[in-house]
Amino acid sequence: MFDRRFIAATIVAGVFLTSCGQPVLRSTYVPQSAASAELTSRACYVTPQKPRNVTATITFYGWPDNTPPGNAIAHPVIHNVASGSGTWCNPTTFATEPTVAENKLIPYGIKIYVPFLKQYFVREDDCTPSGPSTGSGNNGCYRVWFDLWIGGDGKSNVNALVNCELSMTPPAKVQVILYPKATMPVAHPGPIYSDTPTPNGTCYGKPGSPI
Repeated sequence: MFDRRFIAATIVAGVFLTSCGQPVLRSTYVPQSAASAELTSRACYVTPQKPRNVTATITFYGWPDNTPPGNAIAHPVIHNVASGSGTWCNPTTFATEPTVAENKLIPYGIKIYVPFLKQYFVREDDCTPSGPSTGSGNNGCYRVWFDLWIGGDGKSNVNALVNCELSMTPPAKVQVILYPKATMPVAHPGPIYSDTPTPNGTCYGKPGSPI
């Protein structure tokens, strides 16, 4: 059982936890190789294109503030671990609250598009108010709340990655599109945070910095 945790500007407890639900969204997917977290050019995860706008809270989590630290996810759909490139075919992992209402509105496998990031994401993880007291959040992704995988690995500069999370977190709720069209623009495909160049990596296409 894995917890998921996110970091926002105010330090309070908040993590992600697996649940017993099962994916409910019907979709077409060409399986990826187990040896790679990225999809090949001939594989594409396809979901219904019936756009619906919602207003949501956005936060981020990555390798060091996942619980336990790493890239494990509660409900793999197209990835074995948290990953993705933010494109239509290979959306990046996100988590949300695993309540009955949220599972109906935002089922496992649903694809979303976040306009301010210009990237696609897919639900493969859960968040609940449980786990270690490090990190921050509010009642484990309460109501319409998307916690987006930002990236990182065991060699990441933790301060730089966390600073990327904080700098990317909007100060207020933003528009998110459920069941988006496949033709939306994509910016900075790949992980939002990457380790290179050293020492502080890259945050959404720009050099990162430590807190």
